[in-house]
Amino acid sequence: MFISEDELEEYQNQKNLALLTIDELTQLKLDLLDAGKPVPKFINNAISYLKKRYLTQEKTIGQMLRRA
Repeated sequence: MFISEDELEEYQNQKNLALLTIDELTQLKLDLLDAGKPVPKFINNAISYLKKRYLTQEKTIGQMLRRA
C-alpha cells in the first residue's frame, strides 16, 4: 500500500491532533477525579478510541514493516 506525501502529512496531522486531544481529555479526567466528580463514560470511551485508532494501529503497522 503506497500513499502520497499529502496523505502521509494528513495522517500525521490527524495523529498529532489525536495526541493533543488525548492529553486534554486525560487532564480533564484527572481534574474531575481530583474534584471528586464522576468521569462521564464518553471521556473514557473517547480516550480509548483515540489510543486504539492512532497509537495501537501505528504499532501494528510498524511491526508489519519490521517483519518485511
